[in-house]
Amino acid sequence: MDDNVSDSLEPWQNRMTGLESEEMSVATERLATNPPHGLIETTFSPFHCLYSDALHFHTESRLRMSVSESEASRLARASLTLYLDSASALVHQAAVELGRPELWPLVADPSRPMPLAEVWRLLPAIIGEGPAGTFRPEQAPWPQFTELLSMRMSWIYPGPASERKAYYKQSNLDGSFEVLAPHESRGLGGPAPESLVWPRTGLPREPYALRPHHLDTARKVLDSAIEALDRRLFGALTRENRHRREPVRRVVNT
Repeated sequence: MDDNVSDSLEPWQNRMTGLESEEMSVATERLATNPPHGLIETTFSPFHCLYSDALHFHTESRLRMSVSESEASRLARASLTLYLDSASALVHQAAVELGRPELWPLVADPSRPMPLAEVWRLLPAIIGEGPAGTFRPEQAPWPQFTELLSMRMSWIYPGPASERKAYYKQSNLDGSFEVLAPHESRGLGGPAPESLVWPRTGLPREPYALRPHHLDTARKVLDSAIEALDRRLFGALTRENRHRREPVRRVVNT
């Protein structure tokens, strides 16, 4: 390289070296005040977690219906189970967080489980100091919601084989078959249509018959029950998104 060119580059090289030192100093200072690693703490909401997962499987079930009906049904069963587990988490969490200390163990002690329908009915008394909002068990959504809970119990406590009969329609001679719809039952010599479905929601009694449109019904019933319970609690159940909130904070830097 020509000596004149080398001489002309030297000031720029010195300047760049100075800038690099300054940038490294700033970076070091930032690392000292904002370390790259730390411990984060969050308080999770089981209701939010389970309900969100149920929504995911609900969507996936609908998407799979055109590809594989059996796969859609499998996802539908997973979704419904999660919806109903979220219903349990919601009221037990609310009892502990909002209930009076001397009363909430009556409904939220896992060593002495209470039927879930009773927990939903009693929660306003566990939480409130005064009278709760009106409760009319014969009006929607309570009969439908109670039936959803009964459906869940029928899966967990299935009973004898005589109570678990399922029926299918063989559509052609190659041996394929499909779930028997209630309106087709009598024409094929099957059981009474009402024995194939739950009367208030129309959901199938047989788990393998569950389809995405049944989830639409189940979710609507659950959401309506949450809204009705919240009205009985004068908004305390969902105020400021309490039932979904998952606060996060930095605990300590490492």
